[in-house]
Amino acid sequence: MSPQVEVQPLSRGKRRLVFLVSFLIFIVTVPVSVFYATGYRFDFGDKLQSIKRVGGLYVRNEVADTVMFVNDEPVEDMRVFQSAAYVQNLTSGQHTIRVQGDGVETWVKELPVYPHLVTEVSSFNTPIVPQIRLITPWGRPGDSAAVVFDTATSSLAGARITNSVLLSATTATSSLVANAEYTYVRTLLASSSLSEKKVSTGSKIVTAIERNFNVATSAAKVDLSTTTKVSRDITLSEHGSEVVAHYAGAVQNVPYYYCVFFEGEQQVVLQYGAHVLASLKSHLGTATDLETYAGERICRDDIRIDRLGQKVQSFDFYPGSTDLVLMHLEDGIYVVEIDDRGWQNTQMLYKGEKLTMVVDGGRIFVKDGEHIFELYTEIIEV
Repeated sequence: MSPQVEVQPLSRGKRRLVFLVSFLIFIVTVPVSVFYATGYRFDFGDKLQSIKRVGGLYVRNEVADTVMFVNDEPVEDMRVFQSAAYVQNLTSGQHTIRVQGDGVETWVKELPVYPHLVTEVSSFNTPIVPQIRLITPWGRPGDSAAVVFDTATSSLAGARITNSVLLSATTATSSLVANAEYTYVRTLLASSSLSEKKVSTGSKIVTAIERNFNVATSAAKVDLSTTTKVSRDITLSEHGSEVVAHYAGAVQNVPYYYCVFFEGEQQVVLQYGAHVLASLKSHLGTATDLETYAGERICRDDIRIDRLGQKVQSFDFYPGSTDLVLMHLEDGIYVVEIDDRGWQNTQMLYKGEKLTMVVDGGRIFVKDGEHIFELYTEIIEV
């Protein structure tokens, strides 16, 4: 029979010692944890200012195989989760974020980082070479390869055709299969063509938006916008020659890019741009003393979408996003971010002067000359 081991309780003195040590550890670690969590850091290399206040950047990025830089330094120790990156321990001030990758456009943004706060932003990167899927009236039996009766596909803005294409020297169709998708998409594009004409000749709304953006107005006639796109709580609509993104949801759910941290009018201009200050004044009223908002977060309702000085042919939300806008301008189709802090990034998705565009079921269809195709927003692996 094994002898039983009897554990003796600690003596009163040892229990008191354990309690005192635990209490001292608690007293030391809790303030340090709070100090760290609230955005303070020790910098023993800086003799003049050993305690620094820091903030962070939360960058959404859903494009695979891209790399991020902050102030031209690669972000190697960032936390990556849910298609986003959190960069911490950034000193307060302006920081330049750059996201780039092979075969895609580079996205750049300069934003302020504030002590104890996290600045939020979303990046996007579209293909440098347009990625398209050609849609033709006829297909080859068996593999449904798109049949083209000429060799003029070279006129498609240097695009990369991602599906199988059969160039036919004859227009005979007896051995081919009719493509029902072509008929459907052609009908959509025909309707879209009529809508695009309305965009360029439509009536307008006289609002504070137009006064802010210096759009010519006429007090004699006030009509509803001819073209409106709605996604969740954001509305894209035409105001004169401009396209404006209007937020109409609950205050607590307003997208971060509609808001700025106000430290004075001059700081807003330096950190975000004069256009953001003008937008704030238009929203709050020119008689409002903005200095009363010092140290607070101010939000707007309206952001104008950059049209690059061109006439807008049509517009829509970028598939799967309420933060990006598809802009069909005179020289092509662009993706423009609504976020106008600093500037609005614009990236050309497809170049062409006489195009027709329509978004249907989250897919972008385009007509360029006699060719109809689906335009992809990412690089397609074949």
